[in-house]
Amino acid sequence: MPPNNPGFEEGIMVILESDNQRAALFVDDLVGQSQVVIKSLEANYRKVDGVSGATILGTGRVALILDVSELIGMHKTRSKLHLKSMLA
Repeated sequence: MPPNNPGFEEGIMVILESDNQRAALFVDDLVGQSQVVIKSLEANYRKVDGVSGATILGTGRVALILDVSELIGMHKTRSKLHLKSMLA
């Protein structure tokens, strides 16, 4: 699927919650909800930051399973580094 680069009025803001922390993720579209079998990327490929696994959809396409806790932690780390560079 090619990126659309929509403006904020053309997408959906999804609120994620993990470990009593919330974050918003901007997405182009919501495809639906499915019960899937999650395979570890690390066991089958390598460690991918912010991704806990993958699944193969009924269409044959691969969908990544996001690790919300790790994504929130990555954002906090990057925000702190950015703030430090702005204050330096």
